[in-house]
Amino acid sequence: MPQAAYYLSHWAANGRVLIVSVMRMPTICGVAAAAVVLAGCSPTELVDPEPLPETAPVPHAEDRRFDLDYAPGSPAQRLDLHVPAGTAPSPLVVYLHGGHWRDGDKSEVERDVRGELLKAGYAVASVNYRLTAEARWPAAVQDAKAAVRWLRANAGEYHLDPHRFAVVGSSSGGYLAAAVALTGDRGTIFDTSRADPPRTSDAVQAAVLWSAPVDFGSLDRQAEAAGCPPAVPAHGAADSAESAWLGEPVGRGGRKARAANLLSHVPKRPKPPFLLLHGTADCTVPPAQSQALHRALRRAGGTSTLTLVKGMDHLGTRYAKARLRATVDFLDRTLSRPAPQPHTS
Repeated sequence: MPQAAYYLSHWAANGRVLIVSVMRMPTICGVAAAAVVLAGCSPTELVDPEPLPETAPVPHAEDRRFDLDYAPGSPAQRLDLHVPAGTAPSPLVVYLHGGHWRDGDKSEVERDVRGELLKAGYAVASVNYRLTAEARWPAAVQDAKAAVRWLRANAGEYHLDPHRFAVVGSSSGGYLAAAVALTGDRGTIFDTSRADPPRTSDAVQAAVLWSAPVDFGSLDRQAEAAGCPPAVPAHGAADSAESAWLGEPVGRGGRKARAANLLSHVPKRPKPPFLLLHGTADCTVPPAQSQALHRALRRAGGTSTLTLVKGMDHLGTRYAKARLRATVDFLDRTLSRPAPQPHTS
C-alpha cells in the first residue's frame, strides 16, 4: 500500500504561520483523494477509482392472486391475476371468458393460454362477471370495464404497466372485449353512470377478439348465407342465449337489440388496434360478424387486422396454439415492451 499523503493548509501573515488543518488522506498509487498530490507514481501506474454503482432494477417474483374483488356489488365480480417474474412493470392481458353470458368461469383461461402469455412477459387477469341469471345486458360489459379500472388503479401494487393494457375475449367474452375497447373512456350505455365518469381510465391499448359476435340481429341471416344449419333455438328467438341476456327477443329488433349492436358504437378514429380471429367453419358465430366489425373499424379510421382461419370451427380447439401465437405476435407488435425499469411501488 502506498503511504498516506499528508498536507496542511497554512496562512502566512506578519511572518507567522497559522496551521489551519492537518489531514491524513488515503491515496491510490500516491494520489491523495482530496488533494492533487503525486507520490512517486508514473503515469502508467495511475488508476481511476471504481465508479459508484447505478441503482439497479428491483426484481420481483412471479405473483399469483385468486378471487380479487374488483367491485363490491356481487360475488361474481372477482378476478384472478398472474404476474410474471421480472424487473419491470408488466403489460397486462385482461381475459374475458365465453359461455353465452350464462355459463363459464375465469378458470377457463386455459393453462396453456395463461402459461404462454406469462412466458411471453404478459401478466394475465382472468375476469368473472355477472351472468344472465343474475344481471342482464349491459351488466357484464359494465363489470368488464370496472375490472379494467380496478386493475389500472392498483397497477403499482401488482407490478403492472397501466399504459399497456390489452383485452382478449373469446366468443361471448369477445363481445365484452369489443365493447370495452370501442367505448373506452366515453360515456355510453355500458357505463354505470354517464353523468359522473370515473377518475380511473378503463381504456385499453389493444384488443383481440376470438370468434366474437357483435351484431345479434344479423346472426341468423349470416349463418344461412354461409350454408350453416339453422341454430336451435334461432338467435332471434325469444329463448336464445342472446335474447335471454338482452331481456327481449333479438328478432323483434327492439331498443335493446339496437343499442347492443356494437357496430353502432364504433367511434371516429378508434384508438386501440384490433386483431379479429375467426374460423371459416364457425357456424355458431359466423365469420361475417368479424368481417363487419373489421370494415366498420377501417372506415372509421381505426387499425384492424382480420385473420380468417380456414377450417376452424367456433371452439377452435385444433387451432388453439396457432391462434395464441398470432395473439402474442400482435400484442408484441402493438404494446412493444420497453427495456426493464425499476418499479416505483
